[in-house]
Amino acid sequence: MEQTSTLTVNPHGATSFPKFRELPAELRIKVWQFAMPGARTVIIKSPHTRKNVPTSLDEALPQALDGEMTWQSTTRIPALLHVSAEARHEALKHYSLALGVDKAQPRVYIDFNRDTIFFGDAELTPECSPLWTKTNDLEKVRRLAVVPEGAWRALRWTNVDLTSLKTLIFVDDTEKIKPGCQAHLVEDEPSVAELILQFQLEQQIQQLETTMAEVQLELENPMKQRIQAARDELDTLKMVLPVEWEKDLVVSTAVFREGRVC
Repeated sequence: MEQTSTLTVNPHGATSFPKFRELPAELRIKVWQFAMPGARTVIIKSPHTRKNVPTSLDEALPQALDGEMTWQSTTRIPALLHVSAEARHEALKHYSLALGVDKAQPRVYIDFNRDTIFFGDAELTPECSPLWTKTNDLEKVRRLAVVPEGAWRALRWTNVDLTSLKTLIFVDDTEKIKPGCQAHLVEDEPSVAELILQFQLEQQIQQLETTMAEVQLELENPMKQRIQAARDELDTLKMVLPVEWEKDLVVSTAVFREGRVC
């Protein structure tokens, strides 16, 4: 006689796993490692803008602390830091509190191996000059994103150590970001950027053979415009700033796109 199975399958998939704690420790650790977030764009905010109304708990908590002048961030804290002691232990192998100013308590979680650090216009004003000159951990930054024509402001402050900087990204259209939205950085395709830069270099060498119509055609592409502006900005930096790196910087361009959660 044929038996009927009593196994019920949820067509939408499991939503919980109550026996997770009963798994061997090595398996739980693999789960936490698998759940680790990917590379993020960490948006740094000036403490001078803390008067703005917070849009999330992550923003409200730092404002409730003492009045120390140090960098803040609107980027959400990695969720694994809040799940459990075990998950937090694994997450702290990647993330650390950083960018504290002088002796102030740092309040921004960063994975310097993967995260991109973004400073906008408000963070590059003369008002923030005292912060830059006393900011800790800048020597660990590998990927720095700034607004166009803002890099010289970020790098001119004395005692700013950016010797580990590998990639400098010029970000356009930052004014489109809505307060409270988790925006992510979308970089222009590196391989395309390199080809375009090489092509433009050849154009400069053969300027006499280049017609005005071809130049105008190049300028009609927004990505090419951004890349050309980035290259011009880097050339200016090399001329006016006493900053040297062991290797040439990788120059990239990008725009912000709003995330799904606002």
